[in-house]
Amino acid sequence: MQQPAEPTPDPTPSGNIEVVVHAAPKFWPFMGVGAAVGIIIALISAYTGPESPDFSRGSVAGFLAVGFAFAGVLLAGIVFLIVDRVTLKRGRRATAVPTGEPEHH
Repeated sequence: MQQPAEPTPDPTPSGNIEVVVHAAPKFWPFMGVGAAVGIIIALISAYTGPESPDFSRGSVAGFLAVGFAFAGVLLAGIVFLIVDRVTLKRGRRATAVPTGEPEHH
């Protein structure tokens, strides 16, 4: 017999369910900002660093932009997870009152 991965909360006799309410951050804005910051840093380092005799500044900026954007997205993902955990800990308990017919019988 299989057990559910996460037990469902037992409703109180009145049918109310206790839940945790917290303000969750949005994932994609974090990733976009991380990529943008990485690209900006790549452009700054490409145009302020020494010029390469083999590559133009534009191609160096493109190469660096890809790597720095990837690093920015990784760092933004870590920051997102930290912010999500902090907001979850600051969440408050509330009582949810079901309305209408239950979906599962």
